[in-house]
Amino acid sequence: MDIREVRKSEVEKVSRFLLKTMEDVYPFQIGDASLRDLTHMESLYINKSKATILAAFSKGEVIGTIALRPYDGRISSLKDRYELDQTCEIIKCYVDKNARRQGVGTLLYEAIELYSNIAGYKMMYLHTHKFLPGGLSFWRKKGFVETLDEFDEWQTVHFEKEVTINKYE
Repeated sequence: MDIREVRKSEVEKVSRFLLKTMEDVYPFQIGDASLRDLTHMESLYINKSKATILAAFSKGEVIGTIALRPYDGRISSLKDRYELDQTCEIIKCYVDKNARRQGVGTLLYEAIELYSNIAGYKMMYLHTHKFLPGGLSFWRKKGFVETLDEFDEWQTVHFEKEVTINKYE
């Protein structure tokens, strides 16, 4: 298995993986914001400062992804909680259903955690949904703390974790 930053030449392959995986796990239509992450992957993650998207490849096929970008403060229920210049958002963490529970997600997370440290972030933010397979337990095992359960129709739960400074020096 190879985990690396997605190359421009791999954007289409990674987008197809993400779309298929999200369609498999989401019980509702995928929103425009999530689709924009796929159609504008290059400008949002590859050509943007302090942002990246990583993929796990096995035998040339994408088996997992994780992305990170500066948190933009768009979630009204978290208004003023984060210093935007010091907070990143982890998104698009998905593992192929046939590769789950084999350490792929952990390796992806460890790589993105390293990136967040090098990029100088002080806080990692993410949200997940209760219906996603293994989502809540995965993030808790990685040391993320639940900050808000929206109890909404999307079953959204928000998490955060301080970036461990100098962990990789």
